[in-house]
Amino acid sequence: MKRFLQVPLQVKILGLVISLLLLVIGLLTLLFAYMETNEDVEQAEELALQTAKTLSYMPVIQDSFRENKPSENLAPIAEQLRDQVDASSILIENREGLAFGYVGQGSGEDDPKDRYRALVFGSYYVTREGNGEEEVLKGIAPIIIRYDLFQKVEGTVIVEFKMKTIRENMAKDIRTMLILSCFVLFLGVFGSIILAHSIRKDTFGLEPYQIAALYRERNAVFQSVKEGIVAINEHGIITMMNQSAKELLGITTRVRGLKVEDVIPSKGMLQVLYSTKIQSNLELQYNEKMMIINSQPIIEEGKMVGTVTSFRDRTEIKKMVDALSEVKQYSEDLRAQTHEFKNKLYVLLGLIQLGKLKEAIELIQEETELQEHHSHIFFNSILDEKVQAILLGKLAKASEKKIQFEIEEESSLTPLPERIGLSPLIVILGNLIDNAFEAATESNGRTVSFFVTDIGKDIIFEVADNGTGIHVDNEGQVFDKGFSSKGDDRGYGLANVKEEVDLLGGSIEWTSRKEGGTIFTVFLPKNYLIERENK
Repeated sequence: MKRFLQVPLQVKILGLVISLLLLVIGLLTLLFAYMETNEDVEQAEELALQTAKTLSYMPVIQDSFRENKPSENLAPIAEQLRDQVDASSILIENREGLAFGYVGQGSGEDDPKDRYRALVFGSYYVTREGNGEEEVLKGIAPIIIRYDLFQKVEGTVIVEFKMKTIRENMAKDIRTMLILSCFVLFLGVFGSIILAHSIRKDTFGLEPYQIAALYRERNAVFQSVKEGIVAINEHGIITMMNQSAKELLGITTRVRGLKVEDVIPSKGMLQVLYSTKIQSNLELQYNEKMMIINSQPIIEEGKMVGTVTSFRDRTEIKKMVDALSEVKQYSEDLRAQTHEFKNKLYVLLGLIQLGKLKEAIELIQEETELQEHHSHIFFNSILDEKVQAILLGKLAKASEKKIQFEIEEESSLTPLPERIGLSPLIVILGNLIDNAFEAATESNGRTVSFFVTDIGKDIIFEVADNGTGIHVDNEGQVFDKGFSSKGDDRGYGLANVKEEVDLLGGSIEWTSRKEGGTIFTVFLPKNYLIERENK
């Protein structure tokens, strides 16, 4: 069965058409032959009887039998009528069997039994006698002569048709029917070939089983991708929508065959779906979700016949970016810490080799005091491990850049709520501290300070530097994406910080000091989710 299904489409169509045509032609031919046989025999019987009746009523025959002598005009009249009806013979005879006239190629003889009903009862009838090629059909009519006081049957007219001739005529009609059937069969085969070529052209030369395989593969791919995919035709009817799209758009019902306007009410999304231009990485707000949309119109012969649009929740992409940023941040911090530690070891080695033991001991004591100071703050004041990890990495980076990174002794922080994860902290604190380091390198003091506290309802982070400060006309412009006074392809760090702070329900402020430098302060509410639910 499977092998049969993989037969080329042209062969299938051709085989089906030929089979149907042969079946229909065969049935019609049999039906026609059967009807033609009965009809031709009936017509021959009717023609034979009608011819015999006509001759029996002719005046010349009536006069001849009334005078009881054959007439010279009987034969020509009978011959003329025989030619008209194509009969094999015509026999005119009296009651005693004497022939008054005979034309044609019949036997010229007649069995008295055949004429009995005509002579005795004056009946008109048809008989058949003989077998095979000798079989004949006879139409018999009585010749009734009217006298003054009575009428009498004086003879009979027998019109004879050979069944062989009738069958030859039937065979001729059937041959004509078969020729027409063969012509119809040829037209059907030719039409089926044209149809198969047309279908293959519409299906890009693919066979049905190949199309079925592609359809199954398409559905599998379509449903396996995590991106939401929606396809519409030129009339705005949804032809495809995968499960991911339904989940992202909040749709639970069947949508195939519906107008896209009835399913997606967003004007922005509809503009993308109906657009004749390719859309790439377009950000669009939909149901409190930021979507990243890509759209590809389907163009055939210069006309748009549909659109395929894919979209994904920006949050998922952001998580991947944050994860990569987190790994990159750890890598940079470890590299800086390793590099700084190696530098200090080289200095100690040099001091020891030069015999400067006192200076080496002082360096070790200095580093020990600094580490004890940081350890005291970390393990006694700042108790959140995520913040500790970030600050330790930044301390190593500051040491490498020769920047004095100070953590205020008044800082205090208990473990942060679970909703404030490591990724948001890396984005917020990492960008603020890195920006402060960059600003501090432009000043003589090269100092950056960090302060944190969670006293009250908010968690407060403060990063200050002694750089040149920020000079803008509009304070809100600082957090615009792409804004930077440090060159092109910059200005995304503070925009990302602002976005993360907003997602956590907090706020961010900044001020530039007169003596130089900038202070960024971040406020994150401890119970943001609880307050939001109460509202």
